[in-house]
Amino acid sequence: MKIRRLFLFAALILCATLLQGGGSVVPVGTYLYADLEKVSPATGALVLNFDAAGPSRLVVAYGRKHRKDRKTRDGTTEAERESFKPRLAVLSDQGRVARFDKLPPDYYDIAVIDATTMTLHEGIALYSSTEEELTDNSMIEQFQGEIRKSLGLRDDRIGGWEGFFDTKQIERIQVASGRAGVLMQQMRLGTALAESGAVLKGCIHSIDVVWVERAIDATAGWQVINRQQLYRDEIPARTFFKHIQMPELSGIRVGTREKKMPVIKLP
Repeated sequence: MKIRRLFLFAALILCATLLQGGGSVVPVGTYLYADLEKVSPATGALVLNFDAAGPSRLVVAYGRKHRKDRKTRDGTTEAERESFKPRLAVLSDQGRVARFDKLPPDYYDIAVIDATTMTLHEGIALYSSTEEELTDNSMIEQFQGEIRKSLGLRDDRIGGWEGFFDTKQIERIQVASGRAGVLMQQMRLGTALAESGAVLKGCIHSIDVVWVERAIDATAGWQVINRQQLYRDEIPARTFFKHIQMPELSGIRVGTREKKMPVIKLP
């Protein structure tokens, strides 16, 4: 019983460390998303138009060129590292219009996250187009099963994000040669504490892109290379977002000028 009490106490301390106060766990625009006051100058812009209002939605653009699985951060400046982060749109017209400014030339994938309707629309490419995609269906099925087991709930993981979230759902897996990209949702349904020590009333949600590679010893499973959070917040809902993949939200090319997209219908 003493060991169990110590374990529970350590888990609560972990929660307090991981969380950063009540309400939003990561204040929008200060950690997950690029701060436009700190990024290098760029003249590209992207304007998205949606068919219906969504004043509470978040619209995120994620560039492909400098993702964590492809580019080292060594030797980069603070402004460069800031510009590598996902971008958060400024909304207008009750969320029908989403605008991104100061975008460097790149191909951008979009995620639309709405905690009111509990929907996630996305067009995230999960691995580089230069990597060779597997075509052997039996091998793909085998690897996907191994990845689900490696990233699922495990008794041997207590600390870090893998141990903090106690409910997980993998939405998509794209397998290349020996590597894979995974889009997953995670929730903390158990007790979570604010920095003040107060128990949070809401549920911590996270939407992540996780890159993994197969260990040389197949029995060791798949190892996490890196992870990019696209969303993290404390909200009342204790269920996952409904996931809808949309090709229209994938690979939007932005150059050095403003680009306006046709109206996008979110089913």
